[in-house]
Amino acid sequence: MKIVCLVKQIPRPDAIEFDRETKRLKREGVPLELNAFDAFAVGEAARLRDENGGEVIAITMGPPQAEEALRECIRLGADRCIHLSDRAFAVADTLGTSRTIAMAIEREGCDLVLCGRKTLDSETWQVPPEVAAFLGQPHATNAVGLVLEGGRMQVRRETDEGEETVELRLPAVVSIARTANKSPETAQEGRIDVWTASDLVDDLSDHDKRFGQTGSPTRVLAVHDATPDRYRELAPSPEEGAERVAALLDESRRAASAWEKPKRLGEKPGKSYDCWSFVETFGTRPSRTSLELVAKGRELAGKLGGASVALVLGHDVAEAAAEVARRGADRVVVAEHEALREPVVDVWAAALRQVVEREHPHALLIPATALGRDLGPRVAGELELGMTGDCVDLGIDRGGRLIQYKPAYGGNIVSVIMGATTPQLATVRPRMFEPLEPNGSQGELRRFQLDGLPQATMSVLETRPAEPAPYTLDEADVIICAGEAVGDEGLGELERAAAALGAAVGGDRAACAAGVVPWARQIGLLGRQVAPRLYIAVETLDDFEHTAASVKADVILVLKSSDAPVAGTADVAVVGDWRETLPRVVDALRRSA
Repeated sequence: MKIVCLVKQIPRPDAIEFDRETKRLKREGVPLELNAFDAFAVGEAARLRDENGGEVIAITMGPPQAEEALRECIRLGADRCIHLSDRAFAVADTLGTSRTIAMAIEREGCDLVLCGRKTLDSETWQVPPEVAAFLGQPHATNAVGLVLEGGRMQVRRETDEGEETVELRLPAVVSIARTANKSPETAQEGRIDVWTASDLVDDLSDHDKRFGQTGSPTRVLAVHDATPDRYRELAPSPEEGAERVAALLDESRRAASAWEKPKRLGEKPGKSYDCWSFVETFGTRPSRTSLELVAKGRELAGKLGGASVALVLGHDVAEAAAEVARRGADRVVVAEHEALREPVVDVWAAALRQVVEREHPHALLIPATALGRDLGPRVAGELELGMTGDCVDLGIDRGGRLIQYKPAYGGNIVSVIMGATTPQLATVRPRMFEPLEPNGSQGELRRFQLDGLPQATMSVLETRPAEPAPYTLDEADVIICAGEAVGDEGLGELERAAAALGAAVGGDRAACAAGVVPWARQIGLLGRQVAPRLYIAVETLDDFEHTAASVKADVILVLKSSDAPVAGTADVAVVGDWRETLPRVVDALRRSA
C-alpha cells in the first residue's frame, strides 16, 4: 500500500510578531516546525504501512528550508519524501497549492492520501477537500481512527454532533484530527527528491496559470494585528470579580444586526447582485451560525443592491426554511432530495455544486463548521473558485467584491483578502455576527429541483451523538473551560455552575488527555476556537495553544490557585480554590444579570 502524506513547515505560532511600522509579520529568527496535525498523519501512515505493508511518501511544497520538515517526517517513519520547490510555486493560495499538490500525487500515484486537518499558521481547513476535488477522489476529514479492510478505509471521525464511522473506497483523501498512535522516532535514512514545475507539466510557459500567484484566485490586500487588549486585573474577591466582569460585558455589548439594509455602494450603480448564505441544520432547526450569516448576508446584499438569499439543502427541511424566512432572508431557496437524508460529503457537495452552477450567486457564505469546511472547499476545488476559510468579518468594496477578513496564528493576525472569481465563497466562524430577531417579515420560498445526484462513494456505518453536542460550544454565550486539575469529580461541579449560567463546558488539552473532558470538547488551537460573550477558565493551561482559542471572547475570567501577577489573555482573575470561588462568582453573576 502506497500512502502519501501532505505536510507543511510552519512558523511556530507563538513566536510570530507583527511589525506595526512595516505592517508586515516579523519572520526573521522565527523558529520553524512541522505542523502538528501533519505529524499525526505521518504517524498514522507509518502504522498502516507496518500493519499492511507498502511505503509512506511525505510531500511538501515550500522553499529550500522546508527540507528540514521532510527530514522530521523521515524520523517519524516516512520512507522517502518529495519536495515541491520552484519559484513558480511561490505565493500560491489554497487553490493554487491544492492544484500543484494534486498534480504531484497524480504523477507519483498512491492508494491513500493522509494529511492534517488544518495548518496551525493559516488555519484554512481547505487543502484536504480541495486536493480531493482535483484528484476526483472521496475525502473524509477530522479522522480520529483508521481501519483498512479489504481495499476500503473505515474512518472514525469527529462531527459537530458527536462521532461517526464512515467507509470510503480507495484511493481517497483523509485528514487527521487526532491519533493515539505514538510512533517512536527512527534514525532511518530516506531519500528526498526535489521536483520543480517542469517535473509536473510538459509545457511550462512564463505565464502558466496553474501555479503560484498566477494560479491563485485570491490575494492578500493587507495584514493587521488583531491582538485584543485585555485588562489583566486581579479581583480582591469573587464577588468583586463578578461585578467587574458584568461591567465589562456591558461595555462590550455586541452591536445588533439591523433589518434595514444599508444603501448600495458605488457612485454609478449598475447591475444588482444577491448575497447567498448556506443554511446548516441541527435536527430540524437552522444552526445559530446559519442565522448569523443570513443576517450578515442581508447587510452585504444591501451594499450589493440585491437580495439576501438563504439556501436550505437537505431532507425534510421545511421547519428550517420557515425559520430563516422569518430571520432576514428575502428569498429562501429549498433544495431537498432523498439522497441528502444523511450528510454524505460527496453527495452533498454534488448538490451544492448544482445550485452554484445554475444559480450563479455573486457571493456564498458558508458556516465554518465540520460540514461547511467539507462542502465549501470541495465545491471551490471542483469549480476552481477562490475561497477564503474561517473568516471573522466580511465587507463589500465599491466594485462589488467580497472583502474577507481571515485570522491566522491563533487569531492575533488578520489578513484582508479578496477573490477574483465569481461566485465568491467564504466560510465564516461561529458567533462573528448577531442573528436577526423576527419582526413579522416573511421571505418568499422557492423550490430548487436537483437533478440526479451521484452514487455515494462513502457510506455512514455508525453515528454516535454526544450529549451535550460539541456544536453547543459554538453557540453558547458563556463557556466554562476546565483544566486537568479540575478532575473527574470536579467536572460535575463545573457542569452545575454551567447549568446555572446557561453555559457550555469544554476543556483544555491536558483536561481532555486526562479524560476529564471528551476530546470533542477540547478548546485550543488543536481543538475548537470559540467566541462567547464570557469565557471562564478554571485552572487551565496558560500556553499559547490554549489561550489562542478564546481570542474572540468578549470578556475572559480566570479562576486560579496561584497568586502570581495576572498576565496573558485574562481580563479579570480570581485567586483561590475554584471550588469555593466559582459558586460565589456564579451567584454574583446571576444577581447582576
